[in-house]
Amino acid sequence: MKQTEAVDNFLAGRRVVIARFVAHRYKVVENKAKKVVGIVNLYEVQCADGKAPTVQTWCPRSVQTVEQAAKECPCQFKDGQKLVIEFDLMEPNTFDAKNGVIIRAGSVLPLEQS
Repeated sequence: MKQTEAVDNFLAGRRVVIARFVAHRYKVVENKAKKVVGIVNLYEVQCADGKAPTVQTWCPRSVQTVEQAAKECPCQFKDGQKLVIEFDLMEPNTFDAKNGVIIRAGSVLPLEQS
């Protein structure tokens, strides 16, 4: 996504953040019965104001193990690369003591220089 496009989306009222990619990991999500519900991508990012939230996106529903996630949906971002993170205004963002602030993102795209 180009920077001008990201700014236009922000001005149109969408929640858009530009941040620098730091790290990536997968996490297994289970229900109370310890049955695997799915796998999430967790992206550690650094914002310009110094905050470092964790951005969460879901892997496709067919992916049920971390090994399968690493094979089928590998992280395509490089260390230090700028990303455009779009997230839903209605989605609640939570604070987790272990992971810090979690943003449930609709999409995470690389920022293209225009």
